[in-house]
Amino acid sequence: MHKRWIRRRLPVFIFTFFIILYVDFQLRTSNPPKLSVVHHPSPGAPPRCIQQVPSAAKDAQNPASNSSSSSSSSSGGNLHIANGKERHPIPKGAHVTQAKLQKEDIFIAVKTTGRFHKTRLALLLETWISRTKAHTFIFTDTEDEDLSSEGYNMVVTGCQSDHSQQALSCKMSAEYDGFMASDKRWFCHVDDDNYVNAETLLSLLSAFPQDNDIYVGKPSLDKPITAHELLEGNTTREVRFWFATGGAGFCLSRRLAEKMAPWASGSRFEQSSATIRLPDDCTVGFIVEKRLGISMVHCPLFHSHLENLLLIHHRNIPYQVTLSYGMFENKMNSIEVKGRFSKEEDPSRFKTVHCMLYPFTSWCP
Repeated sequence: MHKRWIRRRLPVFIFTFFIILYVDFQLRTSNPPKLSVVHHPSPGAPPRCIQQVPSAAKDAQNPASNSSSSSSSSSGGNLHIANGKERHPIPKGAHVTQAKLQKEDIFIAVKTTGRFHKTRLALLLETWISRTKAHTFIFTDTEDEDLSSEGYNMVVTGCQSDHSQQALSCKMSAEYDGFMASDKRWFCHVDDDNYVNAETLLSLLSAFPQDNDIYVGKPSLDKPITAHELLEGNTTREVRFWFATGGAGFCLSRRLAEKMAPWASGSRFEQSSATIRLPDDCTVGFIVEKRLGISMVHCPLFHSHLENLLLIHHRNIPYQVTLSYGMFENKMNSIEVKGRFSKEEDPSRFKTVHCMLYPFTSWCP
C-alpha cells in the first residue's frame, strides 16, 4: 500500500520540479514579446504558465491619493513584511528573506449562494475543503447555522442571491476585503463548482517570487475583452484587457492586492465594476491591467465549466490546479476519469479525483 502511494505521488513531485524550473526561466528572461500558451499539452508534459505583455500599460494610473500600502510596495519605496496583522517598514536596500510558502498562507475564497449549500458546496466540503478547512473562507448570501457550528469559515455578505453584475461584484468586494484583513500571503478565488488541488496550487504559487505583483489564472476568451469605460461628462472610452475567468479560479499576490486598494477596497470595487459595466472577474482584470499596468499570467492549469473538460487527459489530472463541471447542451461536461464511483454516483467526478489524489480518505472505496 505504501509503494502504491509513492507511485501515485512521484509524478506530482516531478511536475512540481519542472514547473519551478520553467517559471524561474521565464522570470529570468522577462520583457518577452507576447507569447502563446499550450492549453492542452500532450499526456505527461507539464503545462506552462505564460505572462503576457499588457496591451496598454500606458493607461495605468498611480494616484497621489494612493494609500501607504501601494507606495510601500513600489520598486522605489520601503518594503513591508507581515508580522501577524502588524506591518513594519524595512529600510530601503535591506534584504528580506521570504519564508517558504505554506498552504496556510493561501486565502482560498469560495463564492456560493444559499440554494447551493446542500448540493454544490456540500460536495466541496466532503472533498477538497476537508483538507483546507482552516484557510478556506466561504462567501455566501445566506446564514447557515449547521455549517457555522461545524467550524467552517462562513462569511455572510449581505449581497443579493442572483447572478447579476451587482451581486457578483458585491461578493468579490467582500472576498477582497476579507483577504486584506487577514495575514495571508496569497488570495485565490474559486466558485462552488471548482475542485482545488491544494498541493498543485501550493507548487504553482511557490514558483513565483513572493514579493512580486502576480495575477495568475486562465482567460475564457482567446483575446483581450473590449469594454467601454465610463468617464466624466457621461462619455466613454474603449479599453481592452485580459482577465482570468472566475469560473476557473485565479490568484493574486498580497503585494499586488495592496496596490489594487484605491480601486478595490470597500465600496470602490463595486464602483470600478460599474465604471466598465462588467462583472467581478472582469473588474479584477481591469484594475490590474488598466489601472496598474501589470500583466496577467495566463495559466492552463485552471479550468472552468465553459471549456470542454473532456480534453484534459486523465494522466494530467493530478497536475491541474482547479477542475470544474456543469451542464452543456443538456449533457454533463466533466473530466473523463475512471474510478470506483460510477458517473451516476459521481457526475462531477470530484469524488473520483479526490480518491485518486488521497486514496486513504475514509469514504474512498
